[in-house]
Amino acid sequence: IQAFIFLDPSSGDVRVAPAVFHKQNKQKGKGHLVRCVQRKRGNNNDGDGEIVSALEIGNVDTVDKVYRIMTEHMKLGEINPKACECMRCYFEGNQSLQEGEASQAIALYDQALSAAKGYSSQLPKGSILMKRARAYLKRAAKHRAILRMHVKDLTDTVPSASTMKVLYQTALAQPALSTSIFQRLAGDTKVQQAKFRQIRYRHDMYEFALLHAVQDSLQATQILPQNANAWLLAGQCLAELRKLKESNQYYQRALEIDPSMEDALKGAMDRNKSSQEFMEVARASGFSGDTLRLALDVAA
Repeated sequence: IQAFIFLDPSSGDVRVAPAVFHKQNKQKGKGHLVRCVQRKRGNNNDGDGEIVSALEIGNVDTVDKVYRIMTEHMKLGEINPKACECMRCYFEGNQSLQEGEASQAIALYDQALSAAKGYSSQLPKGSILMKRARAYLKRAAKHRAILRMHVKDLTDTVPSASTMKVLYQTALAQPALSTSIFQRLAGDTKVQQAKFRQIRYRHDMYEFALLHAVQDSLQATQILPQNANAWLLAGQCLAELRKLKESNQYYQRALEIDPSMEDALKGAMDRNKSSQEFMEVARASGFSGDTLRLALDVAA
């Protein structure tokens, strides 16, 4: 349906409505059955006049097939190939996102937005940005999962306080072993430093993905200012990035547009407020911003 709407070169000559056909001819493939009805314009110039022609096409499952129907069968004139490429990449990106392939989805959304540059606002740029933001959130979630594995790996190599006490007592009781104990500890320290660098790198990748998600979601609110889901998504992305006050501002705007979201958002806004208070106490106690974010992102 979206492909027919967004590829319409006249921005209004095509009207699309979903329908359930109770009697369908058996057809191969999983695509949709499309019935195209051409009508004369009515008295009100609304396209509800006399039927001129009709045709039925089965197994319509790609943007390319929609393109052929509109150009070859419906004779709607020229359709910008860039618009077709935009919609094709958009739908393929949605499929990749649904299958959990975040990086592939991001690459396809990049192509869709590139094809949409300089084209009319008729193309769903805001929706593409929202989808790409969700793909970046999925990428961030994968980075965080790896980050937690690295942290666990590091903690497993750090000796406990009781182990350190035993090593210290052993070195005092048997001075001949003190050098080897020290060398072992020094070697372990180098390994731990390398593991910590891996943690910092993965955390940077996690935050980098979140920054992209925030940028896309904020831009989507500018393109779709009356879309409550766009503001909701922006609030979610900001919350993941620990921009909690800003997150609640976007949640509040979503509520203003769609008050039915109140039950779902009240808990999220309360959690943001509690987390913000905790972070302010932690900073006042001497925790740096980077250390605090790392600790919270690992624990979340």
